[in-house]
Amino acid sequence: MVLGAGWSLARRQLVVLVSSLTGVALLLGLSGSWYIHNFAERTSDRVLRASANAVSETVTLERGKVSLEVPPGAFGMLEDSARDNVYYVVRSGRQIITGYADFPVAGAMPAPDETLYRYDRYLGQNVRVATQARYLTDNHPPVVVEVAETLDERGLLERRMLTGLVALEIALVAFAALLIRPAVNWGLQPLTRLRLAMDARRANADVFVPLDATQAPWELRGLIEAFNNLLQRLNRTTRRVREFTADASHQMRTPLAALRAHLHLARQGGITEAERQMALAEVDASAGRLQRLLNQLLALARSENGLKQAARPVELNALVAETARELAPQAIKRGIEIHLDAETPVMAAIDPLILAEMLGNLIDNAIHYGRADGCITLRVLHAGNEAVLEVEDDGPGIPPDQRSAVFQRFHRLPRDYDTNGSGLGLAIVRSLADTAGVRVELGDGGDSGNGGRGLLVRLTIPGGEAQP
Repeated sequence: MVLGAGWSLARRQLVVLVSSLTGVALLLGLSGSWYIHNFAERTSDRVLRASANAVSETVTLERGKVSLEVPPGAFGMLEDSARDNVYYVVRSGRQIITGYADFPVAGAMPAPDETLYRYDRYLGQNVRVATQARYLTDNHPPVVVEVAETLDERGLLERRMLTGLVALEIALVAFAALLIRPAVNWGLQPLTRLRLAMDARRANADVFVPLDATQAPWELRGLIEAFNNLLQRLNRTTRRVREFTADASHQMRTPLAALRAHLHLARQGGITEAERQMALAEVDASAGRLQRLLNQLLALARSENGLKQAARPVELNALVAETARELAPQAIKRGIEIHLDAETPVMAAIDPLILAEMLGNLIDNAIHYGRADGCITLRVLHAGNEAVLEVEDDGPGIPPDQRSAVFQRFHRLPRDYDTNGSGLGLAIVRSLADTAGVRVELGDGGDSGNGGRGLLVRLTIPGGEAQP
């Protein structure tokens, strides 16, 4: 389980802020202790150097002998409240001039006007030693002055400063801890307002109104925009469901009423057998129209889901031929011939089910609205890097000013009001074409012995390739 997966935003912010504050406090403590140690050392070393200077400045050479006079205040400046012990020694080569003869010898010789510092141990105590050298003449060895002091005062100074630093950090952390909770709650107020705005929406028309992102912090604008996009998609889906339900109930009402009327007539006892058979034939025709309407409504609902299927290479000639064979019985009933014009095999990347559905609706429309005893021509072409499918009939065609409207659901031309149909075929084709990225165009059919009338529907599929 991921740590903090179920935590609230406030708890997450508190953990992040407290962890960050604790890390900063530790970092400040470490860096502060290093700075305090160096500060205390530099401060005490200045006094130790001044004491060594006071002694070394009195060193002289008279008649080949080294003489010096230790000033009374040379070591008095090292006095402190911790009563540190002070040790010194003055050497000329291996000769001890004055001081503690057993004091440790310096490991390095300082240059003129230079003071060397080191930690050492003397008489069981840790001491800080300042070493200076006076170079009197070239023929005389340098005079080395060493002054040492125990570390009690230095340690006391460091402890006092560290105590102050720790107290200051504790005060800052405590003060920040008191402010973190209100600060986090204040920072999360935009989320609270956003939640209240969502909860305040009623289950009516304003539920799909987009949220206002102009007054929100920029971190929340992406979330609000994504939510608004979701609202738009949900609104479109809900509207399609409502329209589908209303349209389906409206379109199914007429065939269902006719079906019930003919069934009622067929059940009458005072009719002839011929009238009964005629009523049953009308029942069968009404059931067929109802089945066709239901199939088209379901196809339209599937197409409007907008789910683009995985495209794969399809040999268009075979697919068109198979679709035409499935619809051939309907064409035979009306005496219509279906011709396939596809000399060169053409490949295209598309979902075969979507393409078969589009072709099926176009051929069905051509059979339904085309001229009885006429002809339907199917073509498979290759143009540049596109594949083209054409369905041409010799029916009355569609006037140019109506060609954009016929793609709307349930739209029918006035001349077709007396014929059976639902006005869904081209709407299904357009919806499926938009899903598959296919371009749909309507045009006039060629001269098929019917005064040049007819409808030509062209499907253009990108990425077509002719096969040798």
